[in-house]
Amino acid sequence: MEVKLYGNSFVLSPDKALFWEDTGMLIISDAHFTKESHFRKNGIAIPSGILQHDLMRLNQLIQRFNPTIVLFLGDMFHSEANEGLNEFLTWREINAAIDIQLVVGNHDVLSRNWYHTANIEIVEDNLLINNIVLSHDKLAEIPEGKVNFFGHIHPAILLQGLAKQTLRLPCFYCDTNYMMLPAFGKFTGFKTITAQKDATIFAIGDNEIFKVN
Repeated sequence: MEVKLYGNSFVLSPDKALFWEDTGMLIISDAHFTKESHFRKNGIAIPSGILQHDLMRLNQLIQRFNPTIVLFLGDMFHSEANEGLNEFLTWREINAAIDIQLVVGNHDVLSRNWYHTANIEIVEDNLLINNIVLSHDKLAEIPEGKVNFFGHIHPAILLQGLAKQTLRLPCFYCDTNYMMLPAFGKFTGFKTITAQKDATIFAIGDNEIFKVN
């Protein structure tokens, strides 16, 4: 879905990613790559194939948008080193020409040397581009005249039907001076967000984006 927000042009993808047309940047938050390997490493039986599925989705987004850079808004990887990192490095070798930046999130605890090996540029602080401040979590104070794009929350909206049915869907949550991005990773949870009066919400369901209010 093509949208004009905060004076900029974007494409909202049902694959829970944001393409910023003005900059050519593909923005993804909370991928939590290798989370299933982290769980298996700690004795919790989780099926394999989740990382492969998420990297396939990433490939499709790159092929569609041909971005100048892929920016991850934190929590690109779930935790410390595990066997899933080798699978990611294989993907990275195949896609070595793609520029990747990571705004560090609370789960991004791998050594800086590993990110260097993976050819991922680390942004330790927030990133300001045009009028948008890109961060992992919401800024405590958003500068006047700026808009804050962030993840971390894994937002979802609860929809209610006439017969009291409910459906919870991941969403892009837009308020007057911030946008909350959905979690990209397949193996992530959601947090239900209560919509504020001035908010605009784009829900994701059945491989489509639709405006809720």
